[in-house]
Amino acid sequence: MEGRRLILNDGTTIENGEAGYTHKHLWCYMPDGYTMAQTAQIFLDPEKTAKIIFQFGDMNTEYDGFTECQHIMNDDGSISVCMVKGEVD
Repeated sequence: MEGRRLILNDGTTIENGEAGYTHKHLWCYMPDGYTMAQTAQIFLDPEKTAKIIFQFGDMNTEYDGFTECQHIMNDDGSISVCMVKGEVD
């Protein structure tokens, strides 16, 4: 079975990244090696996050419209991001 990855709308691929949806929030978990600055640059860009695909082996889960970053947290080197759906014009 292949590993985990996040694929963003612009084709950016984050190997060993993870995502999960709960209570209208999409949580993305960054792999070791990403800084807060790198993570912010990625997830504060709504063009990148308009579509996020989480691949885990043969599973592909697509999340659309999560363009607003609510939180970026660093818990002892483990960076997590909380996204919500953006306003529809």
